[in-house]
Amino acid sequence: MLVEFVDDRRCFFCGEQNPRGFSLRFREENGWTVAETVVPWYLQGFAGVVHGGVVASLLDEVMSHSVKHAGIFAVTGTLKVKYLKPCPTEKILLLRGQVRRREGRIVAAFGEILYDGERVAEAEGIFVIPKDKGVRNRE
Repeated sequence: MLVEFVDDRRCFFCGEQNPRGFSLRFREENGWTVAETVVPWYLQGFAGVVHGGVVASLLDEVMSHSVKHAGIFAVTGTLKVKYLKPCPTEKILLLRGQVRRREGRIVAAFGEILYDGERVAEAEGIFVIPKDKGVRNRE
């Protein structure tokens, strides 16, 4: 069975063809993959606080792009999130991700979300490079 990963530019977080998404624009800065975003109020859990699932997804996205910016095609294997402080809605957040190491088909990455210079959440992700057999990335 061939599994094909197609980038149709409609990703909820980074797809410029998704009018309901975040349209994140990633760049490299001082060894990090970074982007800024403002999470709208309707993605809150408690009043004024970004829902934890959205926080986890943003961390997964920034780490995934750090892997991609390192020239590696890999998919998320595991995601471990630490919620450090309430992450506010309607405020500018800085997303940062970085590849920490690669061993064979395994890539370890770190991600963090900062608000006003303080880390509000962080994550460690393990990304897996698919075996060539039966997998194709088509952009």
